[in-house]
Amino acid sequence: MSASFAAVSRPRPSRSAVRTVAGIAVVLGLAACFLAPAFGLYATEAAALVTGLLVAGLAFFTAALGDPTVDEAWWPRLVQMLAVVGFAASLLSVLFEIVDVAGVGLSGIGNATAREVVLRGGDYQSALARSGGLCVVAFAFSSHHSRRLTRTALLTGGVITCTSFVLMGHVRSHHPVALVATLALSHVLAVAAWFGGLVGLATLLRQTRIERIRQAHVVATFAGLMTGVVAMLLAGGIGLSLLYLPSWHALFVTAYGQVLLIKLALVTAVLVVSASNHRRIVPAASDGNPAALAVLRTNVAIEQIVLVAVLVITEVLMRQSPVT
Repeated sequence: MSASFAAVSRPRPSRSAVRTVAGIAVVLGLAACFLAPAFGLYATEAAALVTGLLVAGLAFFTAALGDPTVDEAWWPRLVQMLAVVGFAASLLSVLFEIVDVAGVGLSGIGNATAREVVLRGGDYQSALARSGGLCVVAFAFSSHHSRRLTRTALLTGGVITCTSFVLMGHVRSHHPVALVATLALSHVLAVAAWFGGLVGLATLLRQTRIERIRQAHVVATFAGLMTGVVAMLLAGGIGLSLLYLPSWHALFVTAYGQVLLIKLALVTAVLVVSASNHRRIVPAASDGNPAALAVLRTNVAIEQIVLVAVLVITEVLMRQSPVT
């Protein structure tokens, strides 16, 4: 595969403009959530899932492959900002779940019975664990610690954040619990490493200040690591599907199975792109071929978009019974 790319100078929006647009989007999103609490529950849970896995993945990438920006200040600030978003979304999801359990609109926030039910449930425990993991990652990026302490904090925070998603949903209700939890954690860790790894790799490939030899080295190392990550992803996903679904027939006749088929189709598509990268593009990119690096940037962007869609569908599956 080959491609030619012409260097085009494009004006970039100012940081203040980006912040203004982001602020308006957040305000409008929160307004929609409070006006429609049922939507707010799904929106905040989806935001917590996407940002939580992204922050964990970025922590893994930085711990394993280093800062992809040559120690530019905006990288730790970006990860910390995402951690704050994930923290807020996790706590807001608990608030909206209380409202959902109460069933009387926003006034249900003060319902003692609904609050007790939610605070004793797995979603609350998951939100607390996730918040703690995100705080650890943010701490790791807060200042210049020793490399060993930073790597330990990044890995610990990432693992805690991923583990939080095992404390909720179908993992708590299916047996054998130990096997289900192990497969689920393997699956979540792989998704986080893949998702965050793609974002980290895309950031690295867009840094003109970084020598191509370093980019090539990271690309080759990343490709090697992703082989194991994809194996974990498939093992966990297939294992969970076999344990959750009552039969293969349920894959086609239940709502859960049909949504799962959509997820499998998207995962298959992104795996095809990834396999193409690994076999055709990565070897050339590892040699510093500029055209291959450009194609790889495009394909990585496609993988990121599809993975976000997969995560949103996963949020739907987490709330859907496998037998209906």
